[in-house]
Amino acid sequence: KYYSNTHGFVYPSNRNKEDLLKRDFNVKCPISNLDVKPVPTDENSRINPSSIYAKTKYQQENLILLMGKKFNIKTVILRYQNVFGPGQSLRNPYTGVLSIFSTRLLNDNNIEIYEDGKESRDFVYIDDVVEGTISALKKDINGSSIFNIGSGKAISIHKVAITLSELYEKDVNILITGKFRLGDIRHSIADYKKAKLVLDYAPKISFSEGISRFVTWVETQEIEEDNYDKSLREMRKNGLIQ
Repeated sequence: KYYSNTHGFVYPSNRNKEDLLKRDFNVKCPISNLDVKPVPTDENSRINPSSIYAKTKYQQENLILLMGKKFNIKTVILRYQNVFGPGQSLRNPYTGVLSIFSTRLLNDNNIEIYEDGKESRDFVYIDDVVEGTISALKKDINGSSIFNIGSGKAISIHKVAITLSELYEKDVNILITGKFRLGDIRHSIADYKKAKLVLDYAPKISFSEGISRFVTWVETQEIEEDNYDKSLREMRKNGLIQ
């Protein structure tokens, strides 16, 4: 969900490859083709899955809602944002930037950031996610409902890289590459007002506190082999990186 100064709230489709090749990474208004501003996305926003992963997640939601309606089962769907914290996989290079960047840093390798580094995500700490999930289990919710479980704040990927390098005290190069993956979303921010109203959900752990806890945990783990370059070769082979 985005906001256009001339057309209000809009729901742009995928970014144009020609724009991305020119390093114009901003999202455009579908009416005026001018830059638009990201805003928190609520549960009633339009759905436009742009990858196989996203489409399967959305179909899972539809199947669950259909089953609940058919068998008269109350159904709750939680849309987790970028969940992070102690215990997450540090071995799999596909599990998110915190794991990728941490493994790169601990192996004294440079960090590569796609696009211009200003792309952002909603990082939510695991403890807050657990509390939101337990609340959804305990609350007497009328009918079937969908809730966003996130922090409601946008954190740029560049900020993530800088913060981790400082916390690990690693002096490596943070490279803004301009590379991009077709279908990647530019920004993702959750509007969790509905979860707050119905589930009494309110995230308590800030990104700075959460990432500090995450790093403290990572430093107790064995340093994993850095498989990022291998994953890059696989993605290039399949035409996913430009």
